[in-house]
Amino acid sequence: MKKIIVLLVALFNLSFFGYSQVDTTLIKKDTLSYYDMSLEQLLSLKAHGVPSELETLINSLISVSSKKPINVRETPSIISLVTEEEIKKSGARDLIDVLRLVPGFDFGVDIEGVVGIGLRGNWAHEGKILILLDGQEMNETLYGTTQYGNHFPIEQIKKIEIIRGPGSAIYGGFAEYGVINIITRQAEDINGVSVSGTYGQMEKGFGRKNVNLSIGKKTKDFSFSVSGFLGRAQRSDQTFKDYTDSSYSMNGQSNINTNYVNAVLGYKGLSLRVIGDFYKLQVRDSYEKIASHAVSHEFNSVFSELKYVYKVNNKLTITPKFNYKTQMPWKSPAYDNESVFSKTAVRYRENITVSYDANRFLNVVLGAESFQDYATDNIDSSYFSNGKKTVHYYDVAFFTQGLIKTRYVNIILGARYDKHSAVSEDAFVPRIGLTKKYNRFHFKLLYSKSFKAPTIDNISYADSNCIHSEYTDFREIELGYQITRKSIITINGYNINTSEPIVYYTTQDSSSITDSYKNYGKSGSIGLEAEYKMKDKWGYLSVNYALYSVLHKSRIDDYRTPNDMSLLGFSNHRVNFCANWNITKDLSINATASWYSKRYAVTSLDSLGQAVQTSLNPTTLINCFVRYETPVKGLTIGAGVYDLLNQKIKFIQPYNGGHAPLPGPSREIIVRIQYNLNFKQKIN
Repeated sequence: MKKIIVLLVALFNLSFFGYSQVDTTLIKKDTLSYYDMSLEQLLSLKAHGVPSELETLINSLISVSSKKPINVRETPSIISLVTEEEIKKSGARDLIDVLRLVPGFDFGVDIEGVVGIGLRGNWAHEGKILILLDGQEMNETLYGTTQYGNHFPIEQIKKIEIIRGPGSAIYGGFAEYGVINIITRQAEDINGVSVSGTYGQMEKGFGRKNVNLSIGKKTKDFSFSVSGFLGRAQRSDQTFKDYTDSSYSMNGQSNINTNYVNAVLGYKGLSLRVIGDFYKLQVRDSYEKIASHAVSHEFNSVFSELKYVYKVNNKLTITPKFNYKTQMPWKSPAYDNESVFSKTAVRYRENITVSYDANRFLNVVLGAESFQDYATDNIDSSYFSNGKKTVHYYDVAFFTQGLIKTRYVNIILGARYDKHSAVSEDAFVPRIGLTKKYNRFHFKLLYSKSFKAPTIDNISYADSNCIHSEYTDFREIELGYQITRKSIITINGYNINTSEPIVYYTTQDSSSITDSYKNYGKSGSIGLEAEYKMKDKWGYLSVNYALYSVLHKSRIDDYRTPNDMSLLGFSNHRVNFCANWNITKDLSINATASWYSKRYAVTSLDSLGQAVQTSLNPTTLINCFVRYETPVKGLTIGAGVYDLLNQKIKFIQPYNGGHAPLPGPSREIIVRIQYNLNFKQKIN
């Protein structure tokens, strides 16, 4: 009976609206799933008709937080979904532009010109946010970091699924505070050749010169795609000043060179993917001083994955996969008093995941994985803490999740057990989620523990005390209401408590600076995030607000500010605005704005060598981009202005680590051209 209703609903929608006008996202697997819906929902859909632009978006099915695809409003995490349309129409230059518009995210400078990420007031650069690109763990293995700034090929992205909260119960120790899951355009999305070029000009020099090229094709059971990205950019064209007022011009001395390729072959459920990511920074801002000349730091990685999705039947799916990545992060030559740094890190990962739909009310996911880390110090005079040129660690984990759908609430129960060979205490992190959508209203009640295991060089540079995993306790709540078919508002609150976080610090003697790590104290934040979205055929509008506070929270000494509510580097209040207007079906204009409340930064040292903090004034970033699909089929051009008010926002070091604020770029004008040549589809 149900299959008959499904067929009738589908035929009704096709016949009533006409085949050429049907919103095809209605039947894609990443949106509504007819066979997962109750009879009441199917009948309601028939009466309701084709969903609005907004409903198509907010009813999308995603699996980043649950493995089992679940509606965005019922998935057991606080979720942000960024679509290909939003990225293209905003004209985003890189991932920084995209993530700055997501509630809770911001960026700071680490050391030696490297820009990292923070979330909800917490510095998360060293392996506390997992970055996935087409399923590949992009965090480097020595420290767990990921580098931002003209890095990832923004124009190749299909969508980004973001967990603004814990993901360790599924993904392990790099997903303590969040997960950013980047999904690029696959063979069926490309279906031909796509090429694009972007040029950006700042006040004193070029901003970026980027070229993208993709080719892909899917025919029956076979598919392939190859995408490449060649990027040349500058971090800034401004003047950097250290604590002693020594300075240098970053124009021509802050180059960012990116070479990237992503290739995949697929046959039925079997796929093989290889990604090469070669990222080079040119910097002069070193440890607590300016280097005598520009120095290059390289982050070179190769990722590969062999995966097989075996659908035993309609209820049971078994997915084994093998991942291999080899990296040489932070590679740098000797300069001034600094030594050569060159280490190779390799990770082998094996994973098997089983998903079983007992019925449409119950799904169970079981999984096991292990990884082996190997590292080699390539410098003759340098050794790991074990006194050898190599180290080896292993990790074994088991995870499970149960999803129970009832009339009144969806119950998600999960847990992960993790054993790391270098850590005496095993990790166990449970998660509990209660979610449900009632017509226009939805809610989420979430509790989870997460962890971050020490990485290879966390262990190598540990102080005299033995280093161990840090643990975080999360409590989250979300309430949402779909005001109309075209608008929705959501509000969420969170409470984060981290025990004995792994803290980086430096010690200095007359000749050198020593890196060290230790488990120290407690940290965390409490806050609120709210977002309003409106979407229709004319365009879309979104406004979000993010607040974090550390009032009555324990704080790490190196992260403190004079304000009891704040941590170094990050604004307590953020407001983001994005509006897109489709002037015609071919011409659109997009405007974004981000407002930062005051931020605290270490800007100098006093006569005793102690840090002096300064409160930086509130800042507003405004961007504007116009996109036009020309009469030439497949040809699109766009132009935009970024940092319209020329605020030159600074990247602040979110801890007292000796690095003065790093100037951001000045106002940048960009031009982008894209051409898509689609292969002809065969008609059977």
